[in-house]
Amino acid sequence: MATVASHESLAAMGDLVSKLVEKHTQKNKHILDGDFTDRKRRKVEQRSKKELREKRKAKRDILEMGRTDSLTTDVVNERKLSKIATKGIIQLFNAVKTHQKDVDSKLKKVKNRSPKR
Repeated sequence: MATVASHESLAAMGDLVSKLVEKHTQKNKHILDGDFTDRKRRKVEQRSKKELREKRKAKRDILEMGRTDSLTTDVVNERKLSKIATKGIIQLFNAVKTHQKDVDSKLKKVKNRSPKR
């Protein structure tokens, strides 16, 4: 009788374990599917990040196309431009100086001609 009871209890225990396993697998049925879709989604995200990075690099390259580094400019050309700019500024200041002299001399003439009261 003890063996029959132990066999029945073992069978009941086996049924209980199989029910628990079935319940657990039904709840988490999509675990592997979810993992696959997550991996697929990550790959797509990585591709989109890579494409976005490439687009940004292309845009940056286009924007920097006309720019030059200040270190690579021609030193002789820069000196020449600096001299031209200096000459232009000197001419401007000289022109302003002569104009101020002309205006001052004209004002003095007008003041000398006006009768005093």
